[in-house]
Amino acid sequence: MLSPAFSQRLQDLETHISKDQELLKEFEEALRYETNPRVKAGYRQEIERQWDSLARYKQEYAELDQELLNTPNAKMQKVESQLQQMDVKLNILLNGQIAIYENQNQMRQALLNRYDAIERAIISAITQQLDQAQLVLIQNLIDALEANLISEQQMQHMLAALEKRIPTLPLNSVAVAEIIKDPELDAKHKLKITLPIVPMLVEYEGELEFGSGFNIKLAWEQLIAKLRRD
Repeated sequence: MLSPAFSQRLQDLETHISKDQELLKEFEEALRYETNPRVKAGYRQEIERQWDSLARYKQEYAELDQELLNTPNAKMQKVESQLQQMDVKLNILLNGQIAIYENQNQMRQALLNRYDAIERAIISAITQQLDQAQLVLIQNLIDALEANLISEQQMQHMLAALEKRIPTLPLNSVAVAEIIKDPELDAKHKLKITLPIVPMLVEYEGELEFGSGFNIKLAWEQLIAKLRRD
């Protein structure tokens, strides 16, 4: 017969594991819809902390199992199953997070590769704050710009709106402001370098699809309107 102290330890262990399983389920649901990379990073830290909890639970389980001298016990078997499930869930969540971050890092690098070394130094910190949808938006806008799909008037309107809004940015944007004022650069070149700051100034809800699904004209009109209005 199990002692009251042993039964209480076992019950406490089962309760703690159950609570952490519920927490992991909440993390999984939240990550399914979250797009903000900073928020995702916070979830990742919380998930990684669960490894420490799992290690403690396994240690407690091993000590209890030793007291039973490996005698079969239905409650212990249930706890063992919970530990295995928690282990699997942690691996799934962390591997999924790694895939997300690797993909975003690849997208950031692909964006930076479109600039020369000096330009990359200027916008690198900015791109680190862009999430996946924002990175897609900027790539599409640069594609449109380089394909000469943006009129000179639209470029000038965008630059004027950006120059007005740059002082509101929470980062050191002196270099970006100087680019807009540089008389030696044409509007197209200025705009290409300053485009990565657009998502930091407005929340864009238009089409973000690649290729022909991206409505170039509508995107530029909406962005310019938002920059002027917000």
